[in-house]
Amino acid sequence: MKTKTKTKKILIVDDNQSMARCLAEMLDVFEAPCEIAADGDKAIEMLRHNSYSLVIADTNMPRVSGFSLLKYIRKSHPNLQVAIMSTMNSENTQGMVLKDMPDFYLPKPFKTADIEDLLSQIK
Repeated sequence: MKTKTKTKKILIVDDNQSMARCLAEMLDVFEAPCEIAADGDKAIEMLRHNSYSLVIADTNMPRVSGFSLLKYIRKSHPNLQVAIMSTMNSENTQGMVLKDMPDFYLPKPFKTADIEDLLSQIK
């Protein structure tokens, strides 16, 4: 069943543009408006000028990783919710997710049900 979201824009941050577009299309199914940043630097710039209800960031990106972006958001936008997406294929990634405590974890590959569940939890 198609669930309408009541969120403001969602910021997708992923250097893999195919993955980012796929996620954007899935969010569109739930009528969740979103924008895409190709890397953490661009995301920080967009966060300075726009309001979002959620940031979904990949863990592995050049220059500014998803975890570095999460730390920036916690300092500069403490009420902004963050979902980290990763394949969780290493103990290092698992440890970072537990240590840095994003609001949500989105496993890759994700399914439509994962997106629906994530959207239902946004404050």
